[in-house]
Amino acid sequence: MRELVKVSKALSDETRIRMLKLLLEKDICVCEMQEIFHMSQSQVSRNLKILTDAGFLKRWREGKRVVYAVEKDSNNKFCQAMLDALSESFVDNIVVSQDRERLQQVLVQQVREKIR
Repeated sequence: MRELVKVSKALSDETRIRMLKLLLEKDICVCEMQEIFHMSQSQVSRNLKILTDAGFLKRWREGKRVVYAVEKDSNNKFCQAMLDALSESFVDNIVVSQDRERLQQVLVQQVREKIR
């Protein structure tokens, strides 16, 4: 029962659902999330930690960056069920589409900065 409560609490916030939806498509670092959601590093990290603690995400360091990805082999069966449901949900949602567009803009900007 505790696993279900953790999952439910993690998904009780719209921002965390939106973050998870993006992470289903691509591994994303905290700095990219900051730009997409216009939040401070501590706010982004706090939300990602809640999702990680519930079993939705895994994380690793790449230099100074902390990268998050969906934990596809989560031991929490409720996480797997919710990830399956989320992957098929909100396909035509305007807010999710805007998040996806902002992610693309951030990635394009990073490429431009590397070229310079």
